[in-house]
Amino acid sequence: MKSTMAIVIALAISSGALTFAQSTAIPAKPGPEHARLAALVGNWTTEGETTENPFGPAEKCAGKLTTEWFDGRFGIVRRLEAKCSSSGDVRQLDSLAYDAAAKQYTWYFLDNQGSTGLGKGSIADDTLTMNWDVPAKGKVYKVRGTLKGLGTAKFSWRQEYSEDGKTWKTYFNSTDTKSK
Repeated sequence: MKSTMAIVIALAISSGALTFAQSTAIPAKPGPEHARLAALVGNWTTEGETTENPFGPAEKCAGKLTTEWFDGRFGIVRRLEAKCSSSGDVRQLDSLAYDAAAKQYTWYFLDNQGSTGLGKGSIADDTLTMNWDVPAKGKVYKVRGTLKGLGTAKFSWRQEYSEDGKTWKTYFNSTDTKSK
């Protein structure tokens, strides 16, 4: 009985010490990889064109993109509102953050037309590159998105798809211009 009581007391003390240690831990701070996302923050206009592809028809789109820091400045949240010639009104919500453990950027998106995706990528110089998979017509396509112009007031965004990861075909190009 005394040994059981000693174990209970020891567990209670160590549990309290663990809780105290967790509550006094120094909070994580964003690093330089997180700071690189600042180039995307702001209000943007976007105009783009899609060629016919496995995911949909050829069409033109125009809209506005609003990007802001998420609390803590470890990632950003982007909201797209666009009108497209075939798809109609498109609403998309993205989050983009740096995953320090994986040493890469992660991008999650969803839209009002049922599309979702999870991309992984990198930033080198003025270019953000993301890769993700898209199921369509019974196949899974690899998609690569390349945004060039980080640090400027005008970005170019290109999306390409591939069935084998070797041969790529461009299907979407857009230009995003920062609003004043």
